[in-house]
Amino acid sequence: MTFNINGYNNQPNITKNDRLQRSNDDLKNNSTSGHERSNTLTDDTVNLSNAAQTLQQQKNKIDSLPDMNMEKVEQIKQAIAAGQYRVDTDKLASNMVAMDSIF
Repeated sequence: MTFNINGYNNQPNITKNDRLQRSNDDLKNNSTSGHERSNTLTDDTVNLSNAAQTLQQQKNKIDSLPDMNMEKVEQIKQAIAAGQYRVDTDKLASNMVAMDSIF
């Protein structure tokens, strides 16, 4: 069975409820007295398109990067300690406005 993930496949969407309903219908149609049947679903598989696989690989690369550039952090610490760190107020204000427009 193939699922439509983010529109990358042309197969119809089948929800868990659809599968459970089909499974229950099958149980009702095939039930025999004295025999108890399992109400479990078979394993599902998902086939990812090349685009989805590429996106997943890129996400994994990004996730493996450190959260901070420690080399830059050390440079800024040293500049602050030496009294040489200067804030470019125009650049700071511009970046704050740009961030505000995102939200």
